[in-house]
Amino acid sequence: MRAPRVRVRELKDPAEFAEASQVAKAAWRFPDLMVPPPPDMITATHAGGMTAGAFEGTRLLAFVHAVSRRNLPVPAIHSHLLAVRPEAQRRGLSVLLKLFQREWCLSRGIGLVTWTYDPFMLRNARLNLVRLGAVVPVYLPNFYGAIGGIYGELPSDRFEAHWRLTSPRVERAARGDAEGLLPQEAARLPVARAARDAERTPGPPGPGGRVLLPFPAGFPACFRDDLSKGARVRRRFGRTAAALFARGYEAVAVVELEEGPAYVLERAGE
Repeated sequence: MRAPRVRVRELKDPAEFAEASQVAKAAWRFPDLMVPPPPDMITATHAGGMTAGAFEGTRLLAFVHAVSRRNLPVPAIHSHLLAVRPEAQRRGLSVLLKLFQREWCLSRGIGLVTWTYDPFMLRNARLNLVRLGAVVPVYLPNFYGAIGGIYGELPSDRFEAHWRLTSPRVERAARGDAEGLLPQEAARLPVARAARDAERTPGPPGPGGRVLLPFPAGFPACFRDDLSKGARVRRRFGRTAAALFARGYEAVAVVELEEGPAYVLERAGE
């Protein structure tokens, strides 16, 4: 018997929003307090946001939830939450949901989607910057405060991704032409390891004056036995990222080198 096909559509009724809340809890292991309750998601969707799910038959496997954003100079939404059931992960559902979100926005004259993510999560960084073609121009220290779940007591620092839906890089990504940088090319770029490096790094010759911003692999498990070290590493990384963003850099890619992963940053518009 053929398995049901995965179908992406907007959520329709309160029962589906309630199921989405349970998917979020299973995916992120957050306490109830940190997961948007169904009435809040319903209200935000009704007020101009969007909530869409990936269904296999009648079962909700994953969903994306976004709210209307009014504090930017262009029409935008802020994608607040994306969650995939643990047993359905690594099936490409995140990409399906984001591409559905892109089409939903373009059909309504919305050209920008923003969202936050933990900059130390390599898989999310690859999805956001490489597969989807988003860029990161903003660092938000301890954005949510203490949230528990997979983060324990670590600060909830976030990168804010900007998905410019009609940009050439996003158009290429939507066609499946993901952009990347070869490790041997990235290895020749200057490395910013502290805020003082970011302040004085002139950038090498070439497009964008690119620079590398390393981060630790294996987060958050790598810090579970030493939370104080984890907090120090996050603070140092955050100061460096903030200094680079203040100089007009954006994170445009992520690479995996022998010594660990790193973001590739270049000056916006170059």
